[in-house]
Amino acid sequence: MAGSTSGNSTSSSSSGHAEQNPETEKYLQALNHSLSTNYLYALVVLTALVFAYHSAIRLHRHARHLVSLGGNTRSQRYFSLVSPTIARLKVHLVYAPLLYHRRAEEIKCGSRLILGTIPTRFNTLFITSIIVYNVFACVYNIPWSSPELEVLPILRNRTGSLATANLIPICVLATIKNPLINALDISYDSFNLVHRWLGRLSILQGVAHTICWMIAKVEKSGWAAVQKSLTHSSFIMTGLIATVGFVALGLHSSKVFRSLAYEFFLHSHILLVAMTFGGLWVHLEGLPQQRFLMAAIIIWVGCRLWRLCTLIYRSCGRGGTYATIEPLPRGSVRVSVTCVRPWKVRPGQTLYLSIPSIGWLTLHPFSVAWAESDRETSLSRWDSTNSKHSEYSDKTRLVGTVRAGKEGVPEPRSRTIDLIIKRKTGFTSTLLTRAHQGGGRLVLPAFVEGPYGHETSLASFGTLLLFATGVGITHHMMYIRSLVQGYTDGTVATQHITLVWVVPNCECLDWVREWMHEILNMENRRDVLTVVIHVTRASMNQDVRSPSSRVKMVRGRPNVMSVVQRAADDRVGCLGISVCGSGGLADEVRAATRVVIGQGVNASLMEEGFGW
Repeated sequence: MAGSTSGNSTSSSSSGHAEQNPETEKYLQALNHSLSTNYLYALVVLTALVFAYHSAIRLHRHARHLVSLGGNTRSQRYFSLVSPTIARLKVHLVYAPLLYHRRAEEIKCGSRLILGTIPTRFNTLFITSIIVYNVFACVYNIPWSSPELEVLPILRNRTGSLATANLIPICVLATIKNPLINALDISYDSFNLVHRWLGRLSILQGVAHTICWMIAKVEKSGWAAVQKSLTHSSFIMTGLIATVGFVALGLHSSKVFRSLAYEFFLHSHILLVAMTFGGLWVHLEGLPQQRFLMAAIIIWVGCRLWRLCTLIYRSCGRGGTYATIEPLPRGSVRVSVTCVRPWKVRPGQTLYLSIPSIGWLTLHPFSVAWAESDRETSLSRWDSTNSKHSEYSDKTRLVGTVRAGKEGVPEPRSRTIDLIIKRKTGFTSTLLTRAHQGGGRLVLPAFVEGPYGHETSLASFGTLLLFATGVGITHHMMYIRSLVQGYTDGTVATQHITLVWVVPNCECLDWVREWMHEILNMENRRDVLTVVIHVTRASMNQDVRSPSSRVKMVRGRPNVMSVVQRAADDRVGCLGISVCGSGGLADEVRAATRVVIGQGVNASLMEEGFGW
């Protein structure tokens, strides 16, 4: 930012601008500081209010959970209906797309250029309110009727101060290792959405700051003075470096660029941020706005170091962390990660995986598909799978069986976490190629960072409807296992679970065949779980049949509205609807959920996506 961000007379004079009298300058400097600090305080208060609201929601869900225990469906009738006011808010604000029905389905230009997605009305309202305040703060109490050479320095200082203040929430929202994600019950996708919009605001304010300085300099002394300042003043030069960094960050952070070259974006983003912060630090030397920048740098560097320490802790030690890679049908691989220092894996968690021999300096997020909790769990599942006939399929399991140790007894898998990865470009494409070259099984050193994820408890919902397409099934598998076990133990309110999985052909079933066998052989599974698999591209000579009334296989896409309406009509207690899959399916589920809520059904929508 090639100009001063304060209103002191020294910097104004050195920049060639008209000086204000000391009292006016002191007032403007105090106003700049007040607008920026009050803005940050307002964000802190807003965070506290959101935390209080979601704490109340958690308390309500916990009470609903406790009241609904014991399998008595009559006790859940109270929770099956929603108040008209809450219903209207959900239908027209919280769950509503900005326009019509499209929300998660990506807007594309051609086959490869992805322009992004459309936010909900609530997200749009929140982002708009932040934009409105920033615009108001930029122009508030500026004497527009004064001469241009007096107005421009004031506007320059104001925009520079706000641009620097915005760096604090930008850095807070940037990291996935953020305790606010679970504390506020807000997904990382939503955090990232606000992070990007705040970044755009800060960039525009930084550019406006530079333009104001340049216009005033040219009008007073000409372009030669601008060139002289850029070459002879470290204050101006470092400001220009920061501005260039801001603009570069804005241009390369677009969805188009991220979708075409995500790995390059990730590493260049870090380098550009470091360059921008370095230039800005020197530029703000001795100015009060440097405190804002210091806070932002501490947050950014602290989060990076925290993630690095997590990576080292999870991956380094005796034997190291390694990944066992097995190719699966339909361009997918199963990666079983054995960690040096495991953690208690919970449903909904994600981790970052790096395999240096596949892609150096690449770290990608993946959903945890499966993890055994301890040796006893593994032994009980082994006995169950080998003593019963599963309804999932009459075929022999194609995915590897439970890992066995001496005398056929399965080894404990407490350190092993399983992922299903679909081939795309870059790292995942190379991963699949190496898996096939490895002769069907490949073991490589790996690095793991985690766990992360927006963990949502489903134990208080009497009825659950889970939608998935393709590898989106990985998000639901551990939830289903936990809920079925909870139903048997009497620790969850859930009485009915319906899984609707959409796949192109029957080969995709091999992705989770072993784990689905475990679930289908769990005690009391028949009483609580129904699985419906929709095969959309099965050939006419391919056998698509239902093994039982509780495990159904059908051709074609599901009628989402019909499925949701049926679940709403037959619900017990509160209806929870979760979707992890393509944008088109997610939008259909969202639209159907809004319809049944409008009918008075107490339903909650949970959408899991990775739009980073």
